Amino acid sequence: MPVNVWPCRLDQRHRMTPVHWIIQENQGDSTAVRRIVQALESDSHVPHLVWLNKNLDVPLIPDLPDDAPIVCHGQGFVTRAPHHPRLKAGLFFDPETFRWEAFRSGWGGAVLSSDGRVMALSAARDFLQNGATAFVRPDSDSKVFEGAVYDAFRLEAVTKQSAVPSATPVVVASPLDIEAEWRFFVVNREIVGCSEYRRWAAPPARALYLTWQLILRQASRCAGHLRTYTASISQPAVIV
Repeated sequence: MPVNVWPCRLDQRHRMTPVHWIIQENQGDSTAVRRIVQALESDSHVPHLVWLNKNLDVPLIPDLPDDAPIVCHGQGFVTRAPHHPRLKAGLFFDPETFRWEAFRSGWGGAVLSSDGRVMALSAARDFLQNGATAFVRPDSDSKVFEGAVYDAFRLEAVTKQSAVPSATPVVVASPLDIEAEWRFFVVNREIVGCSEYRRWAAPPARALYLTWQLILRQASRCAGHLRTYTASISQPAVIV
């Protein structure tokens, strides 16, 4: 599929420092992506739509100022931004520490699913052969398959469809009923805001709107010393 880059015009009516948003076009509902673009343009920000392929390359983005604050939106940027010289500034993402096992070693029993065990995917498949169900997710933030409650049949089907290697470290934990998820945003070690992320697995529209507004405000405020945000609003991780 060809690379698609679409720079949009900046509305000069507002005085807020314009933030350049690099948005993954091929994510979920294309209508939602267009709504994001419209919301950004209405607030005088500059969206760029890019099509991300399966490799780790980010396509050339023309007219991207060297000194502009940037927000990268889309789950595909989580693994790509650290390898891009222009987009990696300001990120704290480290694949070796951004893992569930590393979180548990630091937070202990306070981490969600603290009874979990890390094992190879092949061992997790064997564990579920007795008819049990368990919450299973990759230990890393690779998102090679979705974290969910699986039985043996479904885990086999999902991981084989995605060609996940059998040696991949995964977390196996007891299933939990989660009514709502909340997300907190930290800038320069300060909690600057929070919003409800999901309720019964569905993202509330109001929470997404508040998330965009919060990131825009903080990116504009920090334009002088923080150059890049990577936001994955539709997936269970936000990196700033």
